[in-house]
Amino acid sequence: MICPDCGLKSPDPGNEAQAKAPFVCSECLKKAPLRPADGWPITGRWISKERCRGVFARSDIAKGALVERCWVMPLPPDESIQTVSMPVTNRYLFPWVDDQRCIVSGDGLLYNFDRMDVTGREPNVLCVLRQGLSAIEFRTLRLVRAGEELTWDYARAVVRTG
Repeated sequence: MICPDCGLKSPDPGNEAQAKAPFVCSECLKKAPLRPADGWPITGRWISKERCRGVFARSDIAKGALVERCWVMPLPPDESIQTVSMPVTNRYLFPWVDDQRCIVSGDGLLYNFDRMDVTGREPNVLCVLRQGLSAIEFRTLRLVRAGEELTWDYARAVVRTG
């Protein structure tokens, strides 16, 4: 296995589970921005029966700010394919790279969808799939005001290897 960020080769995995797990070297993980000491500037909460849950800004958030990093556990390709035919399981997984699915931490599954041609509203966050870190990051596209719901456009997710 090779670190997708720096190319470092990992030692041989000790078992099958380790062989299937994504590998990122400790030096590359150290380069990832840290979670703020007071937590991410968001909160997840119930909206309504129709819209379910959502993510909201606890305070004003500047344009381009990192709102949240959700660590993910990518499923191996063969397991990802199997989950597509399992609607209940598939509903709780997140699209990843190379047609894989992943399990997401944090509030990653609570962000709602917005797209001008569908909802009449533009999203205010961008979803960045950080393949090298095995994480999903949400970054603001514009200034987001306290109390405003954070939404993104599934079709505009960006994949970064680093």
